[in-house]
Amino acid sequence: MENWFLNAVNDERGYNINQPKDRAIITGGTGSLGTEIAKVFLKDGFQIAVTYVFDSEVDPFLEQITGFEQQTNLHQVDVTDPSEVQGFVTTVINQFEGIDVVANIAGGFIGGPSVSEMDTEKWDFMMDLNLKSVFLMCKAVLPHMIERGCGKIVNVSARAGLAGTAGMSAYCVSKGGVRTLTESIAEEVKDKGININAIMPSIIDTQANRQSMPKADFSKWVSPHQIAKVVRFLVSEDAQIINGAAIPVYGQA
Repeated sequence: MENWFLNAVNDERGYNINQPKDRAIITGGTGSLGTEIAKVFLKDGFQIAVTYVFDSEVDPFLEQITGFEQQTNLHQVDVTDPSEVQGFVTTVINQFEGIDVVANIAGGFIGGPSVSEMDTEKWDFMMDLNLKSVFLMCKAVLPHMIERGCGKIVNVSARAGLAGTAGMSAYCVSKGGVRTLTESIAEEVKDKGININAIMPSIIDTQANRQSMPKADFSKWVSPHQIAKVVRFLVSEDAQIINGAAIPVYGQA
């Protein structure tokens, strides 16, 4: 696990002496949605730890957060690997002296053949990336939040997780699993000062999606920034009464 420590001002214990009140993990934070969430959090004074996969993701992300580098740590993490996730969470707790917020944004989409023709590798990939990653991060961070008696977690489910669709079984099941996992954890922590909720986007208005679906009606899509503002609300004190919810964020799509 490679760490990029961008905050140059540390006290004698190795902690940032200008530590903001809110300390957040954003998995998949270098993607289109993750980057927008990072920008919204940073502008509100958060200190963030962002996971990425490939080295090529780093420079484009840094260009998007110019001026906020001192509030940002980048970590190369396989979010489907239990030991890497636990090591990452332990590192962030030590660096930030705590974690207040987790935004589980890492995920992906693979369509494909019917179940009768699908290979197990494709099925496992969707389960690992979309569902197991959320389970592992929640499992790693919840003991810390329970001990502190507070914390906010937002997971990314999907509209497709509400019902099965032909040719999308692995994706639908994995995202539906995120929703029910969120509901289960909410029941487990409802008296422990922790809020956990999920958002359910559909097609997000990104450059990649526009290129892959050039004839679609982009006006019905929701932008990453609009979704990021919903995530920001869910980790705020104003959302204290919301727990175990799966919130649609697909506009008119």
